[in-house]
Amino acid sequence: MGTIRTTLLRSTNTVALAAALAFSIASPALAQRSTPDEGAGETGNPSDEIVVTATRQDEKLSKVPVSVAAFTAETMDRQGVRNINDIARITPGLNFSKDTFGSGTSTNISIRGISSGSGAATTGIYVDDVAIQIRSNAQTAFGTAFPRVFDLDRIEVLRGPQGTLFGAGAQGGVVRFITPKPSLDGTELYGRAELALTRSGDPSYEGGLAAGFAIVPDKIGVRASAYYRKDGGWVDRRPFNVATPGSTEFYENANGSDTLALRGAATFQLGETVTLTPSLYYQRVRNDDTGTLWGNLTDSWKGRFVNGYSLAQTANDRFMLPSLNISVDLGSVELAAVTAYFDRKGASVQDYTNLNTNFIFETPYPFVPGWKAPGLATARQKVFSQEVRLSSTDRDAPVRWTVGAYYSRARQIESFKIEDQTTARIIPLEAIFGIGLTDGKYIFTSANDTVDKQWAVFAQFDAHPAPGLTATLGLRYSGTTFDYRRDLGGPLNYAGSGPETVTTTGVQKAKPFTPKFGLSYEIDDGNMLYASAAKGFRVGGVNPPLFASCQVKNYPSTFGPDTTWSFEAGTKNRLFGGALRTEASVFHIRWNNIQQFILAGCAGNGFRDNIGGARSQGFDLQFTLRASSALQLSGSVGYVDAKYNKTVISDGVTFARKGDSLPGSPWQFTGNVDYTAGLSDSTKGYLHADMRYNSRNNGKLASYDDPTASGYDPNLQFDPAITEVNARIGLRTGPVDASIFVNNLFDTAPLLGKSHDTAASPLYYYGTVRPRTVGLTVTFRN
Repeated sequence: MGTIRTTLLRSTNTVALAAALAFSIASPALAQRSTPDEGAGETGNPSDEIVVTATRQDEKLSKVPVSVAAFTAETMDRQGVRNINDIARITPGLNFSKDTFGSGTSTNISIRGISSGSGAATTGIYVDDVAIQIRSNAQTAFGTAFPRVFDLDRIEVLRGPQGTLFGAGAQGGVVRFITPKPSLDGTELYGRAELALTRSGDPSYEGGLAAGFAIVPDKIGVRASAYYRKDGGWVDRRPFNVATPGSTEFYENANGSDTLALRGAATFQLGETVTLTPSLYYQRVRNDDTGTLWGNLTDSWKGRFVNGYSLAQTANDRFMLPSLNISVDLGSVELAAVTAYFDRKGASVQDYTNLNTNFIFETPYPFVPGWKAPGLATARQKVFSQEVRLSSTDRDAPVRWTVGAYYSRARQIESFKIEDQTTARIIPLEAIFGIGLTDGKYIFTSANDTVDKQWAVFAQFDAHPAPGLTATLGLRYSGTTFDYRRDLGGPLNYAGSGPETVTTTGVQKAKPFTPKFGLSYEIDDGNMLYASAAKGFRVGGVNPPLFASCQVKNYPSTFGPDTTWSFEAGTKNRLFGGALRTEASVFHIRWNNIQQFILAGCAGNGFRDNIGGARSQGFDLQFTLRASSALQLSGSVGYVDAKYNKTVISDGVTFARKGDSLPGSPWQFTGNVDYTAGLSDSTKGYLHADMRYNSRNNGKLASYDDPTASGYDPNLQFDPAITEVNARIGLRTGPVDASIFVNNLFDTAPLLGKSHDTAASPLYYYGTVRPRTVGLTVTFRN
């Protein structure tokens, strides 16, 4: 086995060196992953430009007066984009992270610094026109179920509040996964296969096939795809607390995962005016174990990534999304109706052994051999949504408009239990807490059942008072209701008297109004200026009871919505006959009545309240330059300065401090160079290289340096800077593309997301990026 491993590593290093040499030749031009598609990049022809639906109508990207990053399937293949983390690293202003606690299913995503790890989402996540983001309740173990990147037409990232057209949960912006529509003429085939080797890790591989064709030309078309990916593990688990002292129990490359995605769609053209498109999207993701690192066992310089958890922290997460899209051509007006049902089910295991020993016994490590305290979490999302829109279709009309209505009912059912029979053998739980283990084994139980209901009416009008000038007015009036029920049990929750299970119920209602105002001026066909003001919001919620052991007794039973107001100005330009394309914008966002999670000083327990405000300001710049017929350079710079704008102190505790930074990387640079050489009439060779840099947040935070702050912990810190370089070299002949790639060329391994169980614990947890990975990709696209 060792001989095989050595051979693989030698092969990996050889390919990596070859790719590194190729990259070094081309490296004078590092730049961002381009937004134009491959055709646009090669020809510079305006007709090749990406068409997006950011305004709920088809528009060329350069004509949309909104800051949008759009990536086609070809672009994402060229850059090796496979998941939401890859999307974030190529998009200025978009940040994505995973919690270092648990099985890796809890995530956080933000746009332009509008980030929150609790309550309703601040970033809208859409599959086509269907919202799928999740609410973070107490003990929610899952983040949003992001689709994997296969058989997509494009991905759109809308920066800034999108409350008028997308409603609640789009305070910072929206990420949309746009799927391909079935073709009513001809046949479409797309396939992708990949094999990759990670340094000191297991191999990764994938295979996927998508096919579309017309059953009855111009009448019935279908499209179906199947995709499977196995991501090899590279983090070892060496249980620190084994049942037999001196045991050599060891799990190499434990944190593997695999994904299965299936999708089918059909389009029926009924007569000349009516189009029906039913579709079904299924995805299942399984995690074998966590990728979290223990600081005392890991040596990133030597490529040794290890944790000492007692348990394998597995997860199984699947969703099914059936939808029906109806389009009716009414002449100068188009009717669109989208009906969908999002059904998600997840289950995970989290290792609470260390947390329990810290919380109950104030020691960082289990001191009884074989001590295991699994946290068993389940989650279910059941979301029904219906949207109906009427839109004008005459592009030359003095006023273009869209009006619509929306309804959704999102039910979220969660359960969480911590099993810990060892603690019950060490201390008399009945004497200390008043009751023993629930069902003879659970020290903590929690069950959430929440329902978010929303209805809304909305409209957007684009008037053209003068040649090239467009004035935009958008209005949305919504009604939101949040119903909450939580059942708490187990000795950690017991108040000393009364029933062993405590039930909390509550309702939070609001009727937010979210307008948008805009003005744009098209200087000529390739150059535009725009300015806008827009409002976003997210719904409030209900606070469950705290642990009986918590010192805080007075806290609000509910918390209300928070809102953002964004002011943005930008420009989109096509210069030198389209050889140079630029997009730039500056923005200022005011975030009011922020929903914040406030620690109550008892094992991470706390409550949410509307406290203070913040402002986020900055800019983003993107460019694509066709330097020659063979060379394309592109790049981007994003800057976000997000800070609290008010100090909030209550009962001597600092909850927010003016000037403190919100989480996230302030500076983001990305770079990309693409060189193509014709080898024959039908074959081209190409080289792609890219770089991304995320700066360290050098701002201050009260919880890091103020002993009076809620959750004070001077040992924590913002993430360090991250620099990654990737390269790909390949051949393209006809519909076939074969390439060798290396990701994380210089094998960087920054320690990210530093955390620990309590402020006194010396055991720290981290995450990092996947080590250097070398592989082969083959795609087929007709």
